[in-house]
Amino acid sequence: MEDRRSIAKKAAIGVALVIAAAGAVLFYKNNIAMNPGDTLLKYMSYVEDGKYEKMYDLLNEESKKSISKEEFIKRNKNIYKGIGVQTIDADVTSKKRSTTVTYHVKMQTNAGIITYNNRTDFVKENHRYRIDWDDSVIFPQLGAEDKVRVKTLYAKRGRIKDAQGNALAVQGKIYSVGFVPGKMDGNSVKLAAKKLGLSKEEIQKKLDQKWVTDDSFVPLIKLKEYSKDLLNVKGIIVSTETGRIYPLGEAAAHLIGYMQNGEGKAGLEKLYDEQLSGTNGLEIYIEDSNGQKKQSLAVRSQTDGKDLTTTINSSLQKAIYEQYKNDKSAHVALNPSTGEVKALVSTPSYDAQAFILGMSQKKWNVINSDQRLPMQNRFKATFAPGSSIKPIIAAIGLSQNKFRANDDFGNSGKCWQKDKSWGGYYVTTLHDYNGHNLQNAMIYSDNIYFAKAALKIGKDTLKDQLDNLGFGESLKFTFGLNASSYGSEGFTSDIQLADSGYGQGKMMVNPVHMAAIYTAFSNNGNMLKPYLVKENGSKKQVLKETIFTKQAVNTVNEAMRQVIRDPSGTGHAANIEGVDLRGKTGTAEIKQSQTDTKGTEIGWFVTIMPATNNREALELVSMTENVKKRGGSGYVVNKTKKIMEEYLQ
Repeated sequence: MEDRRSIAKKAAIGVALVIAAAGAVLFYKNNIAMNPGDTLLKYMSYVEDGKYEKMYDLLNEESKKSISKEEFIKRNKNIYKGIGVQTIDADVTSKKRSTTVTYHVKMQTNAGIITYNNRTDFVKENHRYRIDWDDSVIFPQLGAEDKVRVKTLYAKRGRIKDAQGNALAVQGKIYSVGFVPGKMDGNSVKLAAKKLGLSKEEIQKKLDQKWVTDDSFVPLIKLKEYSKDLLNVKGIIVSTETGRIYPLGEAAAHLIGYMQNGEGKAGLEKLYDEQLSGTNGLEIYIEDSNGQKKQSLAVRSQTDGKDLTTTINSSLQKAIYEQYKNDKSAHVALNPSTGEVKALVSTPSYDAQAFILGMSQKKWNVINSDQRLPMQNRFKATFAPGSSIKPIIAAIGLSQNKFRANDDFGNSGKCWQKDKSWGGYYVTTLHDYNGHNLQNAMIYSDNIYFAKAALKIGKDTLKDQLDNLGFGESLKFTFGLNASSYGSEGFTSDIQLADSGYGQGKMMVNPVHMAAIYTAFSNNGNMLKPYLVKENGSKKQVLKETIFTKQAVNTVNEAMRQVIRDPSGTGHAANIEGVDLRGKTGTAEIKQSQTDTKGTEIGWFVTIMPATNNREALELVSMTENVKKRGGSGYVVNKTKKIMEEYLQ
């Protein structure tokens, strides 16, 4: 029995000795045996893991006297987190038991890889090696008064250019105007308000901010240009900085758009923001106590944005805008031989530059309360086309053999209905004339003829052909466009079908889509795809083949030619001697009923001009709202002539 107890006791003692030995070894390894090189590696592992308190625990007592734990944690955390340390690889290059440890560090940061060689001294305290720490442990060249800076290297935003290389949007010089309060006098606020178009309350609110001191620069507004007498206001300071400049101003605001906070918010600036923006870079460097760069640690270079070249003709864009700037209108000009968009205008417009410079509340209130809705992009919308749809209806009827150009539909006077089933509803027209064939009906813009034409085509055929032209689907284009339509349920009655023949009923057409359909009259019946941006491979592209027959195209072209040439033609006022213009007017009535006399009118004019010796071919689609009592579509015709004459100069 005693032998068994003795054996058990000895076994227990043996186990205890083994455990004690293991503990001693572990203690030795973790404390006494941890040599300087291993301590350095442990310290670096804590840096990677963001364990700043444990880093501090590895400092010797003398180092801890020079910097408190709170200060140490704050400085190291600000630096390592600020530069975005992701991984750290450290290799000891000296003997690990040497009290002066040399080592190599490779550090992955937000600005790329930082590598350096360093040396750090260690002292032994209570059987442990501890770091004799100063700021050079962070980076060899870092002093106690130095700072580690992270600087964004901003990418230069790409330019937006027209077809000739002229700038539509470019980085340029702008001016920041502000006050230095300590240099102001009693009249400064009043004078500045008057010269800058700001309210005294706006200025005072900026001056009353908590951070403002007598020596502060308090920004008030940014300007594209300024009058030199502004500097006569006591306390005003003007500084120069780089910002986005829009040379065409309001003439291209809906097309080009604008930026805010470095990001495209509308127009091409938004649609191509990623390409234009490029990629910002980053530099990490040491700055000395005088604010001078002492050493660059890592640089990730910026990648500047790419330029965007459009098909736009700046002169034409401005000419259209100047004619219509006081109207509610939309305009599309393109080369009908290629599909290149030469102008894209929406009026009224707004000052895109104000979003860069900083829009005052007063200016925003003016825009926001304007009932004409200047921020609305009208070339994206749809409108009742009126008689501008007639060449399309004619081309469909001829192409589908529903009637012939010389067919006389009969003289029905100025008021007509299919039969008594229409009750009190009549189609009306403005002119009496002889020979009710297609050409004469186009010259006089006879609603009754085209109502009859739509009925001859039939609801099923007209629906199929309009669908083939892209009605009911958004045209694939740089800008998202509202889809043209003829009624969500098709043609549900003969009245609606007849009205659709002259662009009323439920007909709604987008101006860019209208321009695309009309290209078929310049391409033997093939409809081209409009394009606005010159990209790799940009070229003439047929969107839909043979939407009209060649014979139908020739017939309709001659009729549109007479609309302008014939003295009785509704577009005759646009006639330019020696220029082979083709076109069609359109006046759409927007009213609640046939007897409504308070409704408004929309005026259209589509014009096609072939290439001349010094100008490429041009097709211009113009839509203007509220032309009632201003000449209807004639208002648009007169302005189109001025635009065409300027284009030909």
